[in-house]
Amino acid sequence: MKISNSTSNLINQAYVNNAAQQNIANANTKPEKNKEVNPSSNVDLSNRTKDIQKISKALDNEPVAMSENVSRLKKEVNEGQYNVDANKVAEKMIGSLLDKII
Repeated sequence: MKISNSTSNLINQAYVNNAAQQNIANANTKPEKNKEVNPSSNVDLSNRTKDIQKISKALDNEPVAMSENVSRLKKEVNEGQYNVDANKVAEKMIGSLLDKII
């Protein structure tokens, strides 16, 4: 028995139509989720979000100290007296990488 191109196309169309009908039937049989919203729902913030909020508040409260530090650092850099602590830099780099991994 020889299968022509037109017969092959009809078979493919029937298969596609059957699959589409099954998908529609499956979608119609899924139970609906409860759409009611509980007004007493709680929102739990992650520890990281809480830390970010604390940092934000601290930055809002200390703009003067920040500008004083920037001025001091600029002066030290311009005078060639600014020294970089390699251990502190390494600790910050490792901490930053660990935060990204975790």
